[in-house]
Amino acid sequence: MVDQSSHPDRPQKVPVGVDGVFASARRVVVREVEALLTQADEEEARALTEAVRSADRVFVLGMGRSKMAVDAFAMRLMHLGFTAHIAADATTPAIGPRDLLIACSGSGETPTVVRLARAAVDAGARVATVTGTRDSTLASLADLVVGLPEYSQDHQPASSAQFVGTLFEQGAFLFFDCLVLLMQEAGGTDPDAMFARHANLE
Repeated sequence: MVDQSSHPDRPQKVPVGVDGVFASARRVVVREVEALLTQADEEEARALTEAVRSADRVFVLGMGRSKMAVDAFAMRLMHLGFTAHIAADATTPAIGPRDLLIACSGSGETPTVVRLARAAVDAGARVATVTGTRDSTLASLADLVVGLPEYSQDHQPASSAQFVGTLFEQGAFLFFDCLVLLMQEAGGTDPDAMFARHANLE
């Protein structure tokens, strides 16, 4: 029987530490996410929070796991008291000139995301993107770009041990949570007020 684990075309397994395979995988994931978030630009993060504050309404857009990350951000924006909508939902209203679209895509080339971002531009809305690819079509459409390039645990660019796109999606989720904490503290938002806005149709 051929040992598939040693096949030259297969990716190398995560090195196993003395405390087991899960702990070894955990260390890789945590170190990679830390390496990615370390690369996030302070000024870009602050610019995005200011764009959120100055918009009449915030719309979010993504596909796949990137959508999960940015949809979660929209939920927290609602908790903070902002008017937030998820693009393409049945009850999402028309976007307009005083609105902000936040589009999240690792590649910056996701067809639906690019098409809807272009529609937002045509409607006069401001567009921000969180992406792993600064020279993408999506980034070229945006007024504000936040770059989250993938890094290995040793801070090597474009060298994640995880399946393609995974690190960007993890990093985007936590990046948005960092913005929530920043806006919560800067605005002096009462956690009780946030909780009062939490869904009660559960």
